[in-house]
Amino acid sequence: MSNTSKGPSTKGSKFWMQYVVKNLQKELNSKIGCDLTWISPLEGNNKEYLEYELKQDYMCKILNISAEEKKEIFSFWPNRQPQWDGIALTKDNNTLYLVEAKAHLSELKSKIGAKNPNSKDLILKTMKEVFENNYPKGSFPMWTDEYYQLANRLTFLHKLNEKLKIKNINVKLVLLNFVGDYTYRPTSEQKWNTHYKEVFVNMIGMEIPKKDVIVVNFPVGELIKI
Repeated sequence: MSNTSKGPSTKGSKFWMQYVVKNLQKELNSKIGCDLTWISPLEGNNKEYLEYELKQDYMCKILNISAEEKKEIFSFWPNRQPQWDGIALTKDNNTLYLVEAKAHLSELKSKIGAKNPNSKDLILKTMKEVFENNYPKGSFPMWTDEYYQLANRLTFLHKLNEKLKIKNINVKLVLLNFVGDYTYRPTSEQKWNTHYKEVFVNMIGMEIPKKDVIVVNFPVGELIKI
């Protein structure tokens, strides 16, 4: 999901992320496999459904990250970070769940878009480090030119698990796929499974990423059309 505007959405992954967190939290938690407290996107008093970058003051306060710690923890990435489709914590606050939501296959495709040379160099340096340390049998050009968004989410997962050790926080990445999205372009569970298997094999050199990545297919096609 790449639409970062606030407020209620009417279709696609942004709509379903908002709808499921508001109305089907128990079912979503069950699919993920953990009882979670959701931080975003929440409806709020003004129906803003705010999404966050982790470096924002609101998130740093929740994670008990000081201003000095923030500089070190997020030094691996330029100032502009990914804005997560969903963020949740376990009840003991020891595990952070970061959600990337999709409703159709074409949402997965993306290229690196940074224009500032220094920002781009830092992004490529960090991504290359994560790639070489964890997925050396994959294809790095696919990280930058075909599935950049997925690649930077994997990069954040690995770097945050490294950096947040000082806070005793573990991090997990949830790849949330909405099955049968009638609001825009329905995608079957079989298509999701086949596509991810192909992407992972070519991009990271394995059918399933290393630990801390959870792929969830959430059916919405049978929900009441609203």
